Amino acid sequence: MSNYCAGCQYDPKQKTGERACPFTTLYWAFLIRHEALLAANPRTRLMVKHVAHMAADERLAISTFAEQRLQQLAFL
Repeated sequence: MSNYCAGCQYDPKQKTGERACPFTTLYWAFLIRHEALLAANPRTRLMVKHVAHMAADERLAISTFAEQRLQQLAFL
């Protein structure tokens, strides 16, 4: 849709890790946190299906990493 990520230090394909894009991580964490609500909406159901296919340890890693990123915002 855009080329905002060109030259960025983060990799939008990574969900966790030091090179993971914070927007990507927070997006997936939001889907995980609100999975039940979003699954009931026809417009968001498809994205939630991707969450359902994730392993439990991957979901936990994303949620934990997203929480760390949110905590870092407090120090900006």
